[in-house]
Amino acid sequence: MSWLLQQAEALAGQPAPAPNDAAPLALGFSRFVEACPGDFLEPLLGSPFGRIFKLFLERCCTQGLPGNEAEQRKQELSQKLRLSGFQGPEGQGLLLALMPFFPPQNLKVEDAAAKLPGWLLELYKLRYEPPTIAWGSQAPQAQAAPSGEPSFSDRIFLNRILGLSNLYYIDPEDQEILQELRQVRLQAIDLLISVNRDQLGQHFSGDFGDRYWAMAQSGVQKEALDAREAAKRDEIQQWLSRTPNSLHQDGGIQRFAAALLFNIPGSVQLANPDQNLPAWFLEGFKRYTSMAVAA
Repeated sequence: MSWLLQQAEALAGQPAPAPNDAAPLALGFSRFVEACPGDFLEPLLGSPFGRIFKLFLERCCTQGLPGNEAEQRKQELSQKLRLSGFQGPEGQGLLLALMPFFPPQNLKVEDAAAKLPGWLLELYKLRYEPPTIAWGSQAPQAQAAPSGEPSFSDRIFLNRILGLSNLYYIDPEDQEILQELRQVRLQAIDLLISVNRDQLGQHFSGDFGDRYWAMAQSGVQKEALDAREAAKRDEIQQWLSRTPNSLHQDGGIQRFAAALLFNIPGSVQLANPDQNLPAWFLEGFKRYTSMAVAA
């Protein structure tokens, strides 16, 4: 299954993922999810697989997928779901398996809140029932067009983090990719340190969190640091080591997250992470500590 996840994550990192490339991956995701034991669907969606699955849906399944096989799969699952209904593990698995073939706002579950468990309802509503602006209410200010400048919300910058991290993971010998990734790493670190703890938590719960962990797991940390990178690392680590109870102080989790981008996955150990790390950072950190990157 690792080849599918790697391909899906790499495709999701492209500026405009091609539907023809997404179709076979969607079929793979769909078959895997349908075959998953019903009592494992919720933990599966909360696992690294789930992170990439949701990213793939968001970036690669924004329109109908081409090909007879994709259409046949869509019709087959739709028929099964009509027979099983949405309630119960079978229906929940079928709904998940169908999502790659139904673009945003193109699928409707009547009375979804009563039929779907919370973990599935959240994904369903995000994809198919996004919030609408009530008549007479003030519309939110339009977001600035993506420019590629470092930002927690700039789509070009976020996809650059993901794309470069994936490309480096696949081919760490490519020096051009390495140099671009090093630049993006410093920009991401500056962003991490520029916000408070609550703001960072909000960003980690959105698209930035996926991109951050892709970089943290890429293995770029095994590369020797240049003078600028070494100075930044030393500044961060000195603050953490000199500040009492640093992870619970203002700026602590921001610098800890930044420090991980300079340390090889699996090399950082932390006592009582469940007590010392916020929930929005904990799962990714546990994944990061379980990894081993070849030197």
